[in-house]
Amino acid sequence: MALIIATAASRLEAAPTTGGDQGHQIILLAMKKSKLLKMKELAEVTGVSGGTIRYYIQQGVLPQPVKTHKNMAYYDEGYIRRIRMIKELQKSRFLPLDIIRTMLADMDFSREGDYKALVREIDKPLLENGHGHGAATAMSPAELSAHTGLSPEEITSLVRLDMILPDAEGRFDPESIRLTEIVAELRKVGLSQDLDFQVEHLRIHMDLIEFLARKELDLFSKRIAGKGLDRHSASKLAKDAISVINKLLPILHLRMIQKIFEEAE
Repeated sequence: MALIIATAASRLEAAPTTGGDQGHQIILLAMKKSKLLKMKELAEVTGVSGGTIRYYIQQGVLPQPVKTHKNMAYYDEGYIRRIRMIKELQKSRFLPLDIIRTMLADMDFSREGDYKALVREIDKPLLENGHGHGAATAMSPAELSAHTGLSPEEITSLVRLDMILPDAEGRFDPESIRLTEIVAELRKVGLSQDLDFQVEHLRIHMDLIEFLARKELDLFSKRIAGKGLDRHSASKLAKDAISVINKLLPILHLRMIQKIFEEAE
């Protein structure tokens, strides 16, 4: 497949500039031997927007397509597998595009064996830290937007809320990546902008969590003061207690919502 397309491309380059018809005949010949897609068709098949596909190409995660002229390009079926693999690596391994580019560099997506080998690698259990070997350490704002489907403006809003925190280079760590994925899940369940649900509405959660955390630490500090605990023991006790309390919060939150619904009936 790749050889057919490469041959077509080389013949196009060698064709005279006035031979536009000849160029289209060559591409049509290649399409008969190998299914080639236009950008719109590729976007429909993969469920990924044309803008994101062009960004993947710009970042070198996808190869350059076969072009008949400046504004017309064709993509073989290997692009479908490669795009699906990119999305799977982003979703299951939280990998940024620079790492994915390295992983896919030597893969031949026209070969079923190479594709299945990478699928098996993705399906391996993650390590206990939840990120696995070679998992993402950071994502740029553009990568985070492409990974989650949130707009750049929504990513900026999350930064303003202090929900996600960029480092000195403007990149986001795995914790921020996970928080952004959860916000993206709110969009998927139906809390859309069409219904006027904005990222900024999460401000109330940030404010309440900060209030709760400050109250917890104040209570904890007052209770252990003068008890003779060294710094290490006090830190371990705080971490263990927070871990247990975090199991209470979702249950109590749901119970309170149910209570308010029942009162309104």
